[in-house]
Amino acid sequence: MKKFRWIIFLKFIIFCLIINSTQSIAKGYEEVFFTCADESGPLFKFSIPQFNKSSEKKEILLILFEFKNRNSSYEVQALIEKKSSPIDTSYFFYAVNFPPTNKLVEGYFEFFPPSHLLLKKGTHQFDNLACWK
Repeated sequence: MKKFRWIIFLKFIIFCLIINSTQSIAKGYEEVFFTCADESGPLFKFSIPQFNKSSEKKEILLILFEFKNRNSSYEVQALIEKKSSPIDTSYFFYAVNFPPTNKLVEGYFEFFPPSHLLLKKGTHQFDNLACWK
């Protein structure tokens, strides 16, 4: 009986060592195109570039869909920054500033991969958008 307990205990220790020695890899969202929409249809399409470190800014091509006609879109250059929460640094989100165009005022959004985007238009409150790959 004691030998059986030692075998179970030894297997448990080996199992714990194997679990703790493996490295977990977070899912990467770089170079993946995301489409984000409100209840009327798509508003944005963009890709997240590779970042070497957090708080780095890069330019991206942002496809904007018109608010009144979602079949029509245009492209603008936008600035994206990889950020982490000041409270919890275990995850990253992306902040994007896009310039004003003749069809849209200057805007800002925060993207929380893979499925949530908060859009701020001018001085209005944030709007929630759903996103997918």
